[in-house]
Amino acid sequence: MPRELNIQSVRDRMPARYRVNPYLRWISVIAQLVVTVLCLYVLFYKLTAVSSWLIRILPLVVLFVSLDSLFRHLTSLNEVLFTPECLWFRYILRPSVPIEYDRITSLELRKVLTYYVFLGFTDRSGKARVLKTQASFPRMLEIMFNIADLAPHVVMNQELDKMVHVIRDLKAKSDQPADEN
Repeated sequence: MPRELNIQSVRDRMPARYRVNPYLRWISVIAQLVVTVLCLYVLFYKLTAVSSWLIRILPLVVLFVSLDSLFRHLTSLNEVLFTPECLWFRYILRPSVPIEYDRITSLELRKVLTYYVFLGFTDRSGKARVLKTQASFPRMLEIMFNIADLAPHVVMNQELDKMVHVIRDLKAKSDQPADEN
């Protein structure tokens, strides 16, 4: 028996929030901060003039990787919030992006090394903008379905359009009462 598709519409239950698990996010941030502090400690207090070149380079490499990971955790998408007025994309260190549903122009799912969601919209000043986020965000399939549902004029690429129609058909079939014989 195939697994049931568990995609819910947010139309009747706004505000609806989708977010990264905050415990995992903050544990990762704290771990990266600890690694960064330890690397700085080793660089400034444990290295000597007679240390080998590998021992001198290794803390720098680990520091670079740690700071890169920390920066990614703090600037990547943290929360998607559906409200009756608009759609919010929230971050930890970056400013939040509110997008009104009638200003959404396009929705694409593209593979650029990894899968990304590209959301085209017109900002309040009338400038066309594109918001790019990783498709690995939790419940992104449900988020894309709800964006397509709340902004019916949105233009989608062919694959995403097919996916939204299949989900709508499946939801319509599951919402119909079963015939009793």
